[in-house]
Amino acid sequence: MNRTLSPALLTVALIALAGCTSNERAAPPASGLGGPMAGAPIGGVAPAGPMDGACNAGAARPLVGQIANLQTTEQAKTMTGAADVRILYPNQPVTQEFVGTRLTLDTNDENRVTQVRCG
Repeated sequence: MNRTLSPALLTVALIALAGCTSNERAAPPASGLGGPMAGAPIGGVAPAGPMDGACNAGAARPLVGQIANLQTTEQAKTMTGAADVRILYPNQPVTQEFVGTRLTLDTNDENRVTQVRCG
């Protein structure tokens, strides 16, 4: 009985793991464009300005079009009062949880900020 159960469990485990993989890999930004920063977090602000860590993406909208680098994330923190900021690169796998105190900067292939949003 154990011999027929083991292949079945192995098959179920492999199917479950297959759902967690992806064939797409993130390509690093071109050198000299202010590449990714390890753990470059940026957080959020309240709608009227810096408060209690709530997200205020509107305050960082002037950063759209700028190169995403350490200076840009520091500007975003100052503009929004964010505690955490993250930069997302094209085709980069990301977590899907919403963090209301985090500011997210989406970038394009040229490492320029294309969108500023909460989460």
